Amino acid sequence: MQNLIRLIRPDNFMDEVFSVSKPVLLLCMPHDADFPSQLKLMEDIAGQHKSWLKVGMLAEAFTEYFKNKFDIPGTPTFLILLKGKEKNRMLGLVDLQALENFILETLRQEDVSAAAGLSTHSV
Repeated sequence: MQNLIRLIRPDNFMDEVFSVSKPVLLLCMPHDADFPSQLKLMEDIAGQHKSWLKVGMLAEAFTEYFKNKFDIPGTPTFLILLKGKEKNRMLGLVDLQALENFILETLRQEDVSAAAGLSTHSV
C-alpha cells in the first residue's frame, strides 16, 4: 500500500476522516481473496485525485466494529464522507470506472445541492 492510502484505525479515525475538509473515500473490506484487486483500484483513485480527495481503508481489526457502528450490511463497501458526514455508499466489488463514476457523481450532486442552497442528506 502506498502512502496515498491512509490506514484508518480507532486511534486516528477522527483525525483522518472527520476532521478533514476535503472529501474522504473509505474502503470497508476484510482482507479476503478480492482484497488485492479492490486495493489496487483505491491506489489508482488516490493517485489520480490526491490533490482534492483523501483515500483511506479500514484496518482489518477495525472492520467489524465499523460495520456494526455504521450499519454496513456487507463488504466491500465504499463510503464517501464530506465534512464528517456520510454522503453516499456503494456495496460490492467494483471496477475502476464504476468507482470513479460513484465518486464524481456523489460529489457533483453535493456541489449542485450546495450551489442551490438545498440541504443535503446523509445516505
